[in-house]
Amino acid sequence: MLRITLLITFLIAVPFAVPFIVIGLVKQADKQKDAQNINNLPSFEKKQIKKHDMTVSNVLFLIGTIFVVLSGLAFGVASWVHTTHLGRVAIIAAAAAVSYILSTVIGKFLKLSGTSISFYMLGTGFTATTLLTAGYYKLMGEWLSFSGDGLYALLALAAIITTLLLLVGCAVFKKNGLFYAALSTAAYSLFCIVFQFCSTFESKGMAFIIISTIILALLYKTPYLKGRKIELPFRIIGSISVFFFSSVSILYVFSSLRTPTTTSFVIVSLIISQLIIYGITFKNLALIASESFSVILLAYMITMSVLESVNDRYGVVVYGILSIIIYLTHRFVKPLNNIATEIITLTNMIITAFIAVSSFERGHFISEIILSIIVSAIITTYSFHNNKIIQRISGIIAPILPCCIALSAMSIMPSGLKHSDSIIASIFICLILAVTTLFIFLPKFAFNIHTKHPRKSDAILYANLVTTGLFLYAMAIDNSLYVIAIFLCIIHFVLSNKVKFNITALISSIAVILSVYTALNHYSGHNSLQLVLGLTALAIAYMAISRFVYHEGIFIKKNEKLILDPMILTVWLAIGCMCRPERMNAFFTLIATALYAASFIKKNTSKPMSAILLTISSVLATAALMTRPYLIPDSKAVSSKINIAIITFLGITCRYIWREFKIASKISSESIFVISITALLFDTLYFDLAANTIFSMSVMLVILIISIISRSKTWFAASSISLFAITIYATREYLMALNWWIYLFIAGIILICIAAGNEYCKKNNETIKSSVIKKFSGWTW
Repeated sequence: MLRITLLITFLIAVPFAVPFIVIGLVKQADKQKDAQNINNLPSFEKKQIKKHDMTVSNVLFLIGTIFVVLSGLAFGVASWVHTTHLGRVAIIAAAAAVSYILSTVIGKFLKLSGTSISFYMLGTGFTATTLLTAGYYKLMGEWLSFSGDGLYALLALAAIITTLLLLVGCAVFKKNGLFYAALSTAAYSLFCIVFQFCSTFESKGMAFIIISTIILALLYKTPYLKGRKIELPFRIIGSISVFFFSSVSILYVFSSLRTPTTTSFVIVSLIISQLIIYGITFKNLALIASESFSVILLAYMITMSVLESVNDRYGVVVYGILSIIIYLTHRFVKPLNNIATEIITLTNMIITAFIAVSSFERGHFISEIILSIIVSAIITTYSFHNNKIIQRISGIIAPILPCCIALSAMSIMPSGLKHSDSIIASIFICLILAVTTLFIFLPKFAFNIHTKHPRKSDAILYANLVTTGLFLYAMAIDNSLYVIAIFLCIIHFVLSNKVKFNITALISSIAVILSVYTALNHYSGHNSLQLVLGLTALAIAYMAISRFVYHEGIFIKKNEKLILDPMILTVWLAIGCMCRPERMNAFFTLIATALYAASFIKKNTSKPMSAILLTISSVLATAALMTRPYLIPDSKAVSSKINIAIITFLGITCRYIWREFKIASKISSESIFVISITALLFDTLYFDLAANTIFSMSVMLVILIISIISRSKTWFAASSISLFAITIYATREYLMALNWWIYLFIAGIILICIAAGNEYCKKNNETIKSSVIKKFSGWTW
């Protein structure tokens, strides 16, 4: 067997050796030839002669070497199956030796540095493969093999040998790439050593974090590497190695997260300390941000450890307290404070607070409430931030957490406890309104604080007022605590008018109406009269406030503030709640609507618009008086006369309203008067009574006399026609009793009168029409 091995080795070595013999002969011949040619040249040409890097001989050598090497490999592969384990190892070792020899010869004689390095790397790979193959075939014993307990020792030994060979190559070839490779294999050998001597995952994690700590200290805290060429390779490979080593430790930490061990705490503590040290040293924000995540992880581990000995509900409290401490540390410790760490720790704290709120239990929620209130207060402090955008964001989200606290507290209250929801809502509203008051009046009683931290945004004020408004709605529709709800609405209304835009006053205005409506329904026993009277009084109060407080306009800009009239914009709800299918409700609804229309008249309302609004109000008031639930006489005829008188009074009112617009005043009033006369005419015809007829004819006669005195064509024609119509209708029975020839006689007399009149007019060069116009020339319509 030994002979076969030697034969195979010889057959592999000979193909590699032949080229060297050829190289020697060819190079010796080239040297003699070049020497002869140089000697035959003149002296000045001798200085210009240069050697070529690639001669024909070199090219031939390379081609021949490739062929010979391929033939040797082919032979080795073909004979591999029939070779013993030791022979296979010897073949690989021989290949390694040949690679080194080729590297030396090519580098020294042919000056092909790249090719020489390639063969050297090939030899190094064969060397490591030789050792691993020996371990694979158990030539170094059972323990130091792939199936033995010394597997990682075998891998570490191969990596160490590779490292030493690469360092030798680096010294010979002066290439940084070899040094990078040597450091990489050295790191791998260290990895294998740890796996060999540490039997448990816990011990591996501890070993790797210690090694990582030492490597980082050597790389960045010692002056040995500073300024040297090897500094960069050491730091690059070292940092990459630390990343992988630490990853194993972190994997162990996560694997034991539910039941943390001492090793877990040590690993996380070392990671945190290193992130802090190197983050501050190099002013690296990414490292500081990573540190904040690590600290949060440590807090979670502490919480899980506490949970092993206490109730689960305390875990949230413990983690919440730790989250607050972590946030405060990263906000006020300057080296640890940056926008990334602040956002990370603040977000973690807020999430924890919401978890605490969601974990409320009956009888166990005080600590969670305190924790949530502290977090809410911290969020509120950002309303003093110098950045306006941050002020807006914090202002918008500030009331969300207290709102969730109130809702969660309501959900855990016993169902039999009366008014519990309203009480909790009242407490919440009082607290939020107190904070809002503090923000509004801060410039007055704490001017220095306001100067240093000015409020650039009113977002928190609007958010607080909107949130409390929603709870006011909830209280308004609850059948309890009406007085408290209305009182809180008044405070909300006052504060809403202190901000730059009092749009939130609409919320409290509506809430008051809902509260009064609910209270009236509850205490009046659904009595329609009490309900409508109460709502009417409320509507009048709203319109009075609108008249005296917001008299300048419905929407104005004054002193850099936008002011709208919340009373006039919400009183419609009270009027709408009055609508019921009853005469009393209809009367008060129309009266309130008439006042509502008139309430739109403000200081900045134009005169035509004011006249229009007053006209609408008068029409509604007229309708209300016509649907009055009182002063209704038994006689329908008398009631009809009263209604006609009311309509007539509307005409007088319109004449007064439009007094500055003559045409409009005349048209509107006279149109209504004509309607009244027409209504009186039909009333007379409908109620066919002697007294009614005499009354109507008396009215018409008075109008006729007045029209003659005032020379009014309109009223002369209207009264005359009405008198004629009433006379004909009143005497209809007598006229119907006459013989037919009497009508024929009357018709003849009329025609004769017309003919005589026409002839008389022609005699005076006139017509009947022109004569009539002349008679009424001084009259007006």
